[in-house]
Amino acid sequence: MAGLKELRTRLDSAKSTQQLTSAMKMVSVSKLRRAQNRATRVREMCLRLLAIYRAVVDGKEACMEGCLLHEGYARPANVLVIVLASDKGMCGVFNTSVCRAAEEHIKKSYARLSRSDIGVFSIGNKAGQYFASKGYARLLSEACCPANEMDYPRLSVWMDKVIEHYESGKIQKVDVVYCRPVNAATHSVRVQELLPVAEVMKLGEAAEEEYRKKGESAALIGDVKQARHRAAFFQPGQVEILPDLESVIGSLLPKVAALYLYLALCQSSVAEHGARMTAMSQATDNAEELIKELNLKYNKLRQSGITNELIEIVSGATAQG
Repeated sequence: MAGLKELRTRLDSAKSTQQLTSAMKMVSVSKLRRAQNRATRVREMCLRLLAIYRAVVDGKEACMEGCLLHEGYARPANVLVIVLASDKGMCGVFNTSVCRAAEEHIKKSYARLSRSDIGVFSIGNKAGQYFASKGYARLLSEACCPANEMDYPRLSVWMDKVIEHYESGKIQKVDVVYCRPVNAATHSVRVQELLPVAEVMKLGEAAEEEYRKKGESAALIGDVKQARHRAAFFQPGQVEILPDLESVIGSLLPKVAALYLYLALCQSSVAEHGARMTAMSQATDNAEELIKELNLKYNKLRQSGITNELIEIVSGATAQG
């Protein structure tokens, strides 16, 4: 009966694991919904901020040519790569894919630079562990920050330090590598140039156009003006620039960079919880298959033991007769 005892122990362990993974899946579903709602709100804020920017510089694009935050350095010598990952594991290939993509991006895009010219800042402990021994420079005072501690107020303060280093030339380009959700179950890795903000503006313009079309489609059963307002449209002449264009641009561009980094962080959170939900769902299904298999083995072994006992009893009775 040692085999029955061992199977029973394994069966109890599989059931316990199934309960745990099922509970973790439900937690991830709840966190995923909250993360999706937050990402949607932040995305709309980004579109509204972009609309203000476009209204401010409308017809005055020449003034942006000499703006360092917008145009950047001609040949960047010091690069900061921000990698967004999670603080915990058990989310499939989420952390591995973003860390490997960041390393491949560095090797491909900055092969001419030495590692002393490339800094990696990790938001998420898993990325920090991955890059801890890679030998990249520390362009900031810290090299890693837990993802759950990087809310917008803290991120905004931290981004002010990055922009200060950028304006002084210590950092001449900033990229962010993160996972963007395709749907609840899948994600893709994205590399986005954060500073200078010219590439962010192009990304925002494409997103705004898509958002506008969706808003106008929804307005077929409602108010067109309301749909355009939700799409963050501003009519010419609606924005008055005070005190002057240069000071407004100087305060607006850092906010654009910080808000788009926060949007990337929110999208990374959505992808993380989606990946963990999928991983826990697969683990629960695997545990269910294992429980069925162990139950079958247990019942067969138990039936075999009962059959052997009956044979012994019948054989003993026959011998006595």
